[in-house]
Amino acid sequence: MKKITTVLMILMILITCGNVASSRNHEVQTKTEKKDTLIALNNNISLYYASYNNNMKLWYNLYIVNKNKRIKIDKGNKYKGTGSELFSSLSPNANYVVVDAIIKDYVHESDKDSTLHENYTCAIIDVKKAKIVKQMQQDCDGSWNKKNQWVSSGGKVVFGQQ
Repeated sequence: MKKITTVLMILMILITCGNVASSRNHEVQTKTEKKDTLIALNNNISLYYASYNNNMKLWYNLYIVNKNKRIKIDKGNKYKGTGSELFSSLSPNANYVVVDAIIKDYVHESDKDSTLHENYTCAIIDVKKAKIVKQMQQDCDGSWNKKNQWVSSGGKVVFGQQ
């Protein structure tokens, strides 16, 4: 039920917002190139993005690098590991990391035009399992507390034991 609600919310956002762009530019903007981007989180753990789309300004194909072992995040999942500003926040115990999880793609309306939609979300990833444990559209502006809980800017615990 929760997945259906999330999908319906995303569809509503996609239907109600977007920028119109020429379809001639659409093909150029969806081209992704190999671009190694490594972000150290601490001495042992890094995030690795394997590719980048210059026109969309998004990174793709996210991996966790733990002691030089590269592990794909949720292999086979729809999540492509995208981020515009490469935001990341490691929990104090280094078990979880919050990253941008931006959805940005074209929806075709006609042969001449297509609409660009952007959906800004974030994901909490279990570092050891390389698995997404929570994906949020709100509360991305939070921070970790000393108890390894993700707390929204309003003070509400949205992830972790309360």
